[in-house]
Amino acid sequence: MTDKQDIRRLSDHEGALLDLVRRTQPVTAYRIVKIFELSPVAAFNSSLGQVYPTIKRLAKAGLVESVAVEGDARGTATWTCTDKGQEALRNWVLDIKSSHLLMDDPLRTKLMSFDLLTQEERVLWLVDVKAELSAKLEEQIAYNQEVELPYQEVVHDNVVSSLRARMDWLDRVLSKIVKSSRREG
Repeated sequence: MTDKQDIRRLSDHEGALLDLVRRTQPVTAYRIVKIFELSPVAAFNSSLGQVYPTIKRLAKAGLVESVAVEGDARGTATWTCTDKGQEALRNWVLDIKSSHLLMDDPLRTKLMSFDLLTQEERVLWLVDVKAELSAKLEEQIAYNQEVELPYQEVVHDNVVSSLRARMDWLDRVLSKIVKSSRREG
C-alpha cells in the first residue's frame, strides 16, 4: 500500500480540526476547544468530549503528533500536524462531495412545518429569525476585524453573502405569507 493509499479520508469535522492544528501549532486540545468556541462560524461540536477523541483518532492515524508540556502535572500535550496529516488535509480540500454543494438548512427544513403555526406565529417567527440573522451578520463583521485567517477576505465574503441571501430569502417568504393571508382573509 502506498503512502497516498494509506491516508484515510477525513470527515469535515476532522479536516476542520486538523487544519486548525496545522494553522495554530503547537496547540493544546484545550486551546482548540476555545478557538472553536470563540468562532461565530464554527458549526462543529467543540466540547472537550468531542475534540479529544478526534485528536486521538488523528494521532492513531499518524496525522498529528504530541509533545508533553514540560513541567505540567496534568499531562497536557501540544499537538502538531505531521507531513502525513498535511497530505490528508490536501486530499480533504480536493474532495468535493455532493453534501458540500447544497448545505443542510434547519431554517428551510422548519419552514416546511409552517402549516402547524398560526399566521401570526409564522410572521413573528420570520421577523425573529431575520433579527437573529442580522445580529449574526454584525457579529461576523466584528469578528472579521478581530482575527487573521488564511484567505480571510474570501471566507468573510462567503459568510456575509450567505447571511444576506438568507435574509433576502426570509423577506420573500414573509411577503408571500402576508400576501396569502390577505387573499384568504
